[in-house]
Amino acid sequence: MREVLTYRLPDATQVTLRPATPDDAAGIIAAVRSRSEERSYVLMEIYGKDAAAERVYLERLDRRRNLFLVATVEGAVVGILALLDMPLCSGAGDSLAAGVHLVREWRGRGIGSAMLRYAVRWAVAHGFRRIEADIFTANERSLHLFRKSQFREEQCHRRSVQVGAREISEVVLTRRLPGSAARA
Repeated sequence: MREVLTYRLPDATQVTLRPATPDDAAGIIAAVRSRSEERSYVLMEIYGKDAAAERVYLERLDRRRNLFLVATVEGAVVGILALLDMPLCSGAGDSLAAGVHLVREWRGRGIGSAMLRYAVRWAVAHGFRRIEADIFTANERSLHLFRKSQFREEQCHRRSVQVGAREISEVVLTRRLPGSAARA
């Protein structure tokens, strides 16, 4: 599998997908902090609080078991995808937790779908059997993106998260990977 993938959008904009490096830390933080109504309420708990913390996180990341992917346009980070090995959550050590964030101006242009295709190929090449995404039901765009990418609802945690006065449900979407039945 090619580590760096470059393609063009219909308007000729060149997009590059590649694993993040510590030098991407400031761009990742800027992208995560970009204004977004659908934004995950816990993104800043997952990613570093600032560029220095993000740099340390990326330096320490085990790249054999985890993928931290960035989508860039003219060198600027416009999308982030994390595939993290979460053996304590799945219990088997063969599942990955996925999360995607796109800067608002770059949504709806196929970048999220391209990032998920890259992630699936990477996960298969590294012997994982499934990918799981926990998504708040209020985040309709993200739900649509994962469902369009062949993720299926496995369970729903009704009103599991309190955000201000609102109780928000969370859907667990999973995608079984090619060859997973043979390895079961």
